Amino acid sequence: MRCLLLTDSPEPSGVGEHMLTLAGALPPGMGMLAFPDHAAGRALAARAAAMGLPAQVFAPENAQAFVAASGPRIVHVHAGIGWEGHGLVAAAVRAGRAVIRTEHLPWLLTDACQIAHYADASRGVDAVIAVSGAAADGWRAALAAMDCHLPVHAVPNGTAAPLLRHGGGDRLTILCVGRFSPQKLHRTLLVALARLRRRGIAARLELVGQGTGSICLRRWVARLGLAREVRLLGRRDDVAALMADSDLLVLPSGFEGLPLVLLEAMSMGLPIVATDVTGSAEALGPDHPWLVPPRRSRPLADAMAQALTDSAARAIVARKGQARWRKLFTADRMAADTVRIYRRVMRQRGEDGMTKTRLGFIGAGGIAHRHFGVLRTMDDVEIAAICDPDEARARQAAEATGARSYGDHDSMLAAEDLDAVYICVPPFAHGAPERACIARGLPFFVEKPLSLDIALAEEIGAEVEKAGLITAVGYHWRYLDTMDEARGHLAHNAPHLIQGFWLDQTPPPQWWWDHDRSGGQVVEQATHVIDAARFLAGDVTEVFGMSARRDRADFQGLTVPTATAATLRFASGAIANLSATCLLRWNHRVGLHVFADGMALEISDHDIMVDVGRGRPVRHAEGDPVWREDRDFIEAVQGHENRIRCPYGEALMTHRVALAVAQSAREGALVKMEGLRADPQPIFRQAPAPGAHDAA
Repeated sequence: MRCLLLTDSPEPSGVGEHMLTLAGALPPGMGMLAFPDHAAGRALAARAAAMGLPAQVFAPENAQAFVAASGPRIVHVHAGIGWEGHGLVAAAVRAGRAVIRTEHLPWLLTDACQIAHYADASRGVDAVIAVSGAAADGWRAALAAMDCHLPVHAVPNGTAAPLLRHGGGDRLTILCVGRFSPQKLHRTLLVALARLRRRGIAARLELVGQGTGSICLRRWVARLGLAREVRLLGRRDDVAALMADSDLLVLPSGFEGLPLVLLEAMSMGLPIVATDVTGSAEALGPDHPWLVPPRRSRPLADAMAQALTDSAARAIVARKGQARWRKLFTADRMAADTVRIYRRVMRQRGEDGMTKTRLGFIGAGGIAHRHFGVLRTMDDVEIAAICDPDEARARQAAEATGARSYGDHDSMLAAEDLDAVYICVPPFAHGAPERACIARGLPFFVEKPLSLDIALAEEIGAEVEKAGLITAVGYHWRYLDTMDEARGHLAHNAPHLIQGFWLDQTPPPQWWWDHDRSGGQVVEQATHVIDAARFLAGDVTEVFGMSARRDRADFQGLTVPTATAATLRFASGAIANLSATCLLRWNHRVGLHVFADGMALEISDHDIMVDVGRGRPVRHAEGDPVWREDRDFIEAVQGHENRIRCPYGEALMTHRVALAVAQSAREGALVKMEGLRADPQPIFRQAPAPGAHDAA
């Protein structure tokens, strides 16, 4: 699923930086770049080539031929302002391509002819992206007023990982980066700087940018007597280095989309003074102390004075800005959001089979076949590819599902255009499959346990969060309708004592017998019971476990504990006992007994009993929880409401507890957990389940 990112902006500046950042963060090979054949466009193409990104320049008057000759099915037009990009859109529509248009500024059109032209030119557009939430609201309202019903998506700008900052020199340095145009209100900044000088605050202002306003700026510098305080640096490719040596960034704009320069400064820990316009305010957040009204030199000077004279306040603002950038404005998050829009558009167009969500499977064992049976009942899903190191097993599964088979996941992911991946591998095989999906921006469903190496699972969890990927983990008990009933009973009568059981036989795979390959029964099986307890009672704060092992003549090489007992304490104050054994020759008991004030619940993966002193009525679970968890994952991948009950980060909380039981049993010491909730997760609304599927 390749895309062509292009612009016809005569001054690409921030638009071009955005395009380079987005293309660099997209999965390898997805993005191609094209810029107008002028000095700025050629410079951007050269920078793209230096980054290893395919890039070309084109003559805007030949846009139709250029787009028609390009290969990608998706044309992503980037418009610096509302009247740009119409020729590129028309060329892409005539070439039959999917067209996505990113608007880098808020809705600013006021001329009736320009508005009519925009409405006419937008007829072939599949989706509009705005670079901030506030801008998206404005574009939706404007399009609705034109009776133009295009989907508008907010994808806030993101920037790449920053350089290290080492602070300013002996003299306080203020940096301002932006085109020399009326929008940026540089004159207000110069007047504010003159006010600072009159207050005795010595600071140097470095202005980076170019444009038609440079002559006027020089005149104002001379008129205000600021020749010694101001340096006009022109266009620079080393803005990050300039930021690293500055004490303060100031952006005095009259309006903004979501300014990249603010995000870059935030990422580096450079404190900021900016005007309180929608894009800048959204970037900096509602609690930023130095947002001032535009076109007002006195409040701007006051904020700059406070920032320059209070180094402790600058440090606090810098730390908060950096944390906000990590959470909301990384390039990986921006790219993941954009890829989801690409996929949604292609599905809506029904091009090349994209009406179906194309899935790849890594692993073709028993649990994969459980998902095969469910997913084959869904008309909007295609199992496209299956890989397994046992190539005969992969071929057999592929023949049964109509998929293509591969011997390894790298070959499969390189050859196939997939929407999402199921990872169904043994505990010891996790890591490489997840990272391969993350590198390609692919959502993935992973079967538990996450890994035997907690450090590896933590790293993957952090990478998933950074990339903003959709993930799900196969804790299907969360999807039992009986669990919903139990949570309803416990919502106002919290659980106080829980007993969990996994009393069962030894599974046949010999890797399961090996503790170094399976992690043992608690990590590989009873983790379901631990997750169900967390889903009902909240997070676990303390774990103490004990285990025992007995040799078994009919299971030569068995090294996992044959019995485990553990006590858990929850942040809510509840306690639990967990018992597990694999000594039996049958499934004896798997489930939870939950005790609250005047109420006892018995829950398994197939029924629930609620005892309030008036008998012991048992109700069987209805529907298939695996169908429900698969359906929620598929619909999230398709761009519908995300109702996934156990994403990777949530599963990691359960996995920590299971590994803590094993650690405590091994070391004979209490293990304390961190970062916990006293209440269970909120109940997510379930997707409607068609009767035929629900009965599967």
